[in-house]
Amino acid sequence: MSGFGHGNVGTREQAFTKLLDSRTDGYAVCQLVQLAASMKGEVDLVKDGPDPEENLWVPSGYTYFGQFVDHDLTFDNTSSLNPADVDGPDRLPSNLRTPRFDLDSLYGDGPDAQPFMYAEDGASLLFKDSYENQSQTSYDQAHQDLLRSPNGRAIIGDKRNDENSIVSQIHLAFVKYHNAVVKQLHKNDATLTGTALFNKARNEVRWAYQKVVVEDFLPRIVQAEVLSDLQHAGTPEYRKNLYALYTEDKRINLPREFVVAAYRYGHSGIRTGYRLNGDAEDKAKGTRLSIFPPSSLPDGSVLPPYDESFKDSLLGFDPLPANHVIDDWGRFFPDTLAADIPSDLGTPPENDAPDGALRLQFAYKLDTVLVDPMTVLPPNVLPTSPVVGGAIAEVKQAIAPAPLPDPAGRPSLALLNLLRGNNYRVQGGQAIAARLKEKGHPVEPLAPKYLATRQKVEEKEGDFQFVEIDPALQADTPLWFYILAEAQKSVVDSVSYQKDGTFKEEELLSGGGAKTQLGWVGGRIVAEVFYGLLDSDRESYVNAAPQGWQPLLGGDKKVIFANLLKFI
Repeated sequence: MSGFGHGNVGTREQAFTKLLDSRTDGYAVCQLVQLAASMKGEVDLVKDGPDPEENLWVPSGYTYFGQFVDHDLTFDNTSSLNPADVDGPDRLPSNLRTPRFDLDSLYGDGPDAQPFMYAEDGASLLFKDSYENQSQTSYDQAHQDLLRSPNGRAIIGDKRNDENSIVSQIHLAFVKYHNAVVKQLHKNDATLTGTALFNKARNEVRWAYQKVVVEDFLPRIVQAEVLSDLQHAGTPEYRKNLYALYTEDKRINLPREFVVAAYRYGHSGIRTGYRLNGDAEDKAKGTRLSIFPPSSLPDGSVLPPYDESFKDSLLGFDPLPANHVIDDWGRFFPDTLAADIPSDLGTPPENDAPDGALRLQFAYKLDTVLVDPMTVLPPNVLPTSPVVGGAIAEVKQAIAPAPLPDPAGRPSLALLNLLRGNNYRVQGGQAIAARLKEKGHPVEPLAPKYLATRQKVEEKEGDFQFVEIDPALQADTPLWFYILAEAQKSVVDSVSYQKDGTFKEEELLSGGGAKTQLGWVGGRIVAEVFYGLLDSDRESYVNAAPQGWQPLLGGDKKVIFANLLKFI
């Protein structure tokens, strides 16, 4: 059976579905431009040690595991950012990925259709290993990397998994995990070879991945009370009547509300940058880099759109440099379960000095502020656009006569998300909250004080305040922003305000303010989509795995991503 035809949850190149009827009118573009501008974080340095921005629920590796999951589920390069194209039949939102947890981003169309991705055994995936294949080595490449063509581009099922140096190494980890599973299965049964071996290994890898998604990843990003009934229902039959939004009739594809809003939550959790490796003897050595180039240099000068400093970021689409290799996944993924929140965060290095000692880095808080590099996206990570001049030209057309805020002409990720949601005509956050309340969930719309962005108080060093968004958007708030504001609610409630309504930055590292997760609106959309896809796929582990099946994992066998990594 074709890898693209299994289950009941649709095929690729279908239109996205909707959880609620589309809104009749979109938001005023000028309001979205203003809202996006208010979501810009301060220019900051990449730091080692505890950081007030860190979110203790979510270790930083899950940001990029989440990106890997996104690339497995959805890819829309046809729809428009311009309101003038809303009803254009050639620009309707559609999905070029299969809407299920089947790892088509890893396997492509399989060894029969794409043999160049596979080894001679017909079961193992190829990757670059300097010791095994000297012809692919280069002085500036890491010991191991994704399989690449002569121009340096990765030969993988989804080019986006080479977008940055972290997600590319997660993709490589899945390649190696698949190959380790192939070896183990063949060791268990030497008669199992070729296509039969590949198919069995692919099932094992898919099922392990699916289990990690719902048992490890989901509880880290979604509040426990939001997830509880779906999580503990046990079987698809028991869950059947629990879906308030993503009911069976909507599962021919992913819902628009998930694609353009709820599952874009992770953009808020991206750090300014990451520590990739260190030196056991000299803590000042090793590599820590910004995720993308910032809007300006430390001296305040503005970067042009194609600056040479891009090479000093984690920007991908080229062979992995040796100094970008993650030396220990413990920097990104913990050995603990989702409920085990750390209490000892260590001490920040004096004067923010480099410190390459092994430390688990956390994602940044899920809130309404994006780090500065996300507000000036490099051209080669912008979405595909058929418009002459690409996505930048399309954004300029969409917001005219307003200009792009960035002097170098690079659009913000917040603006792209808000424009995309506007053109998908998804209902605001309050409408989803009302539907959930109607279905019996304890949901109330957010008060205006929570629909706010955190702003630095220029005249008071280290002080911040929450500034409410435009009153015109407070009763009907763009869904993506609403979901981030909902996650940020714990921060707004936890800080100690001074008489002038400001608070100190260090407050963000204590109490509830250090823990942000998706609430009822965002969390329920994500949870229902994840479980709904598994429940409706006849070949998912919840429907097809043998009774008593457990994934092949290393470590103590707990279903966490760290133990999948230990098996490779």
